[in-house]
Amino acid sequence: MKLNILLSLVLSVFCQFLVAGNQTQTIGKEQLRQILETDVELNRLYSNTYHKLLSRMEDDGYLPESLTGAYKGMYPRTVGAYTLLMIETGHYREAELTLNYVFDAMAAHDEIFVPHVVGKEEGRGTIIDDQYQSDAHAHMILGWARLALARGDSQFEKDTWPYVKRLMNRLCDRTLFLYGGWSIEPGLVRAVTFEHSRDGRMWDAFDLLTQSFVGAALTEMIKIADKHGDSRQASVWREKEKILSEGINKHLVVERDGMPTYAEMFIPNGDGGNPYMGMGWVCFSPIAAGWEGVGHQVMKNTMAYMENHYLQTTGGIKWMPTDIYPDGVFVNEVIGKGIGWELDFARAEANYERVNEILQLIKASNVGKSIYMEFAWLEGNGFTRNSKIRKTDVYHAMNNSQWVSRDAGNGEQNTWFCWAMARLRKSVGLPAEPAVHG
Repeated sequence: MKLNILLSLVLSVFCQFLVAGNQTQTIGKEQLRQILETDVELNRLYSNTYHKLLSRMEDDGYLPESLTGAYKGMYPRTVGAYTLLMIETGHYREAELTLNYVFDAMAAHDEIFVPHVVGKEEGRGTIIDDQYQSDAHAHMILGWARLALARGDSQFEKDTWPYVKRLMNRLCDRTLFLYGGWSIEPGLVRAVTFEHSRDGRMWDAFDLLTQSFVGAALTEMIKIADKHGDSRQASVWREKEKILSEGINKHLVVERDGMPTYAEMFIPNGDGGNPYMGMGWVCFSPIAAGWEGVGHQVMKNTMAYMENHYLQTTGGIKWMPTDIYPDGVFVNEVIGKGIGWELDFARAEANYERVNEILQLIKASNVGKSIYMEFAWLEGNGFTRNSKIRKTDVYHAMNNSQWVSRDAGNGEQNTWFCWAMARLRKSVGLPAEPAVHG
């Protein structure tokens, strides 16, 4: 019986290889434009999600994270991403309002660390959870800097530049940016509360996402410092960016299939630390941040490795597992922002076949939903959310599984999906902002 299963698996893989080898590129830029123009289901999902993101923000800039109540309050990590989306669609005023809401809440509590969750239950300025997350801190700075560069001089920039400069300096001082001569100092920014889908918990790690957003924030803030004639500050940040790039290259780039690829995290162990060899959406972080401190080829190698080894097909739909473990086990789940980041990579590489595959996954994983999800998973045949599976399970036990999703309207996942769609549409000559659909 086991031999039959093994032979069946080998035959299935061989057939897929033959099919893939005989396929030719059938979708070009113009064909993709037609898909984006005419796919009613996809357009409705994008339109509803985008316009709900616009309408949910209140007049004072308060942006609730969840429409379902799954998450309380407003997440600064989402605000940074939301700002990047608003830049893509030209809504600079909305970006300013929501950034300023967080800054006002922080100022009301004399806070120089970006908090985990902001609220307004007791009026403007409430902090629901003051837990410090380095990546959220970097998201906010990056959003602010890119907004300043996109629209030119503004009173908002003038008023908030001294405060954001302090935020940047706090983020990359040696409190958590551990660089120097000690073995515990890898030249990376430590995230002691990295909120991860992996095992559904916080991680204490030097994760690739935090490094990518800190590096991006430094790059943009250097431009702002130069603009303000602050050459001393710009010089300090250039040195920090150099240290960070070296740290990434040394500790977060590992060899797979003979190629340099990204590690997801570098785990502190009280001494030299260890790279975590699992993979997943965190490995796509340089795409979201728009910053690659070690060159673009590493990102290309990483994506190629993951597609070659872990891209799954169920019911004709290709999907990348949210989290892959070092032993090759992975989860039967996809995460909203990870899909968006993969989409943006395929767009940037002009891989229109892959773009279309991801668009089909977006429709399949959101089936029956009018607004984009947070997570989706394949359920059935004994598999539920976040089940750990192997390729044999995909081939033999999951063909009849159905996509199920949760928290439609999740702010962070919705924002990254819309960000990727806006950039994709612009790349083929369509408006970034979708028309309103009924």
